[in-house]
Amino acid sequence: MSVFPEPSLEIQPPDQPVAAPVNLTALFLALAGALMVGTILQQSGAAQGVNDGSRWNTVYYLVEHGTYEFLPDHGAWWGRSNPTEPRHIPPFDTIDMVAIPDKDGQYHYYSSKPPFLPTVLAGIVWLIEKVSLGHADFRLHPWFIIRTTTVLVQVLPLLIAFWLLAKHVRRIDDSPFVHAFCLAAITMGTYMTAWSYTLNNHVIAAATAAFALHAMIRIWYDGRREWYWFALAGFFGALTAATELPAGLLMLTILVLAFLKDRRRALAAALPAALIPAVAAIVTNVIATGRLMPAYTDVFIPGGWYDYPGSYWNKPLGIDAATDPKSVYVFNLVLGHHGLFSLMPVLLICLATVVRQLVRTDSQRRGLAAFTVLLTAAIVAVYTIKTNNYGGWCKGPRWLFWLIPVWLLFLGDGVRLLATRRVGRCVCMIALAVSTLSMADALGRLAA
Repeated sequence: MSVFPEPSLEIQPPDQPVAAPVNLTALFLALAGALMVGTILQQSGAAQGVNDGSRWNTVYYLVEHGTYEFLPDHGAWWGRSNPTEPRHIPPFDTIDMVAIPDKDGQYHYYSSKPPFLPTVLAGIVWLIEKVSLGHADFRLHPWFIIRTTTVLVQVLPLLIAFWLLAKHVRRIDDSPFVHAFCLAAITMGTYMTAWSYTLNNHVIAAATAAFALHAMIRIWYDGRREWYWFALAGFFGALTAATELPAGLLMLTILVLAFLKDRRRALAAALPAALIPAVAAIVTNVIATGRLMPAYTDVFIPGGWYDYPGSYWNKPLGIDAATDPKSVYVFNLVLGHHGLFSLMPVLLICLATVVRQLVRTDSQRRGLAAFTVLLTAAIVAVYTIKTNNYGGWCKGPRWLFWLIPVWLLFLGDGVRLLATRRVGRCVCMIALAVSTLSMADALGRLAA
């Protein structure tokens, strides 16, 4: 008897077609959504810090009293009537407030935050109260109102932004490693996810920036000329600027690019759509404070709106009184203790890709790469000149968060090149591990 098997006489079936890679987008979106919502729900306090407390105070007074002004005599139901210091005016303690004197010298207190976003939130809270038929009231159920609103205005837009970024990755490469890695990095490897649990303008601006960029890419690179792409690009570009003022550079760039591609649609669709949030931001600021300039432009100005009895900003403490040399400040915003790339090293892969796109004259996305570098440099320069405290007591470079989707557009290209070698895949995994650890360390901690 032979030790070798006899050859089979059966007819072998033809080769089976190779199965298409499984699309993991829904899985990662579900995981990220559950992580963000779970973190929001497990917070014991209603507000999480002085930044979101300032905005929630404005929302409360708009919904319950129809005014932007903080009213000290309306706090009895919070158990803190007649506060001894302005920062303790209910509902939530905050140092992010200004005092506007009237003609009699009496101070009237307001949030130092631009009023556009709190006005939008107030509309959402008012709608929640009406839909609940009285079962949800900001005065009686602040925890429920704040949690529900945060999920609606931060988690849901972020998930849509993640989905759009994932679509761009699949257009570049749908190999299992590249797809899975980029999904993990997009959904769980940046501070967009970490900051989703506390109300802030930065993650909202990141989401709207992703919407605007998606529409602009459809116009610029895909040759789409439907009017709604122009309207979406203009509207969300301006909405990003209304939410994060330096993003006005993004809005202007989008409008110029739209005009270069199609003047008629840019003027008929993009510009009118952009005017909606832009005008709303200006009008709400005038209604709230009586002037065009944002209230925070008065910070550290003697006799300005931040200069009042009991103001924290007359004698700031700790990091708010930092005096680092500007060269050190720039380094820390980019690669140091508040570094965009050091705290989220997956963006270093994007940076390498951007550099590669810039040096290659045949690159189809050379213009987008140049725009990314110039936009980031301009924003870093603005905050280097105008600030000295890295954004305060917070985790990460919060002023730069809205730039994260711009950089993530280059992640797929970089991972695709690195994935061809074992050492490259190791580099990717290390970058992702550090980024996820950094995100997890910030998640659920005081972030604003």
